[in-house]
Amino acid sequence: MILARRLTFLTMLAASAAFGQTARTPAKVNFRVAEPVISQFEDGAAISGNQRVVPGETVFFRFSALDFKVGENSKVMLTGHAQVFDPRGVPIAPIDETAVATSLREEDKEWRPRFHFQFQVPSLAPSGTYKVVYDAIDDQTKATATGQTTFAVEGREVQASPQLVIRNLAFYRTADDEAPVRVPAYRSGDLVWVKFDVTGYKYGEQNSMDVAYDVNVTAPGGRQLFNQENAAVEKNQAFYPQPWVPGAFSLTLQANMTPGDYAITITAHDGIGKQDASAKGVFRVE
Repeated sequence: MILARRLTFLTMLAASAAFGQTARTPAKVNFRVAEPVISQFEDGAAISGNQRVVPGETVFFRFSALDFKVGENSKVMLTGHAQVFDPRGVPIAPIDETAVATSLREEDKEWRPRFHFQFQVPSLAPSGTYKVVYDAIDDQTKATATGQTTFAVEGREVQASPQLVIRNLAFYRTADDEAPVRVPAYRSGDLVWVKFDVTGYKYGEQNSMDVAYDVNVTAPGGRQLFNQENAAVEKNQAFYPQPWVPGAFSLTLQANMTPGDYAITITAHDGIGKQDASAKGVFRVE
């Protein structure tokens, strides 16, 4: 029964404006959903227009059902679904389902059933408008009602690419700095932090990924100072396809470093897509 309901919900995602107006819905039934609320706390106040959710945060969602059937022995039987989609239309988690089954008393005439859900925004997720698609089914009449609502996520932006590429290669003073140094100039003994992003790799089954990168450092004149293959390897799989791989490492400058321009070359490898890509950054030792 659950599988059949989920297939019905997925079909509704592709339908046009005629949500809920299926042949199985009996005439004269005004079953509908209402009062969608997205909050940052369970049963909390709705997120206002200037509030933003950040990647990794848990979002709470609830909505009500109205004009449902009250059957024999005052029975109410409802099922609700909800799913969240990122700005590209990619679902961040599987469809969630919850049920309401109860018997009403005389004093419950104004009672409204509410469906509660919670979703975690992926820790690496693009900024933009996220959409919640939800529905409810009156299990006694088979009537279906659907709705949509949105919320904003504010995170880092890494431009997508159809092929493997290294983006945002820059130098930093510390690991926690969000803004790179304007002029990448250091002194002997300093710690040099390098950060970048790898994107455009291909996915395998169940959104699996296999990304690695090499690090090469050369001194003024092109002499190699350091080389490490597979300095970092990222292999995983998840329901939500990870859109990019953040990279970061540090170099300690020796006290006897010769002044001049030093080059760092990052070479990324996509094990699934069989792609390679390189990027180069230059910093100066004064």
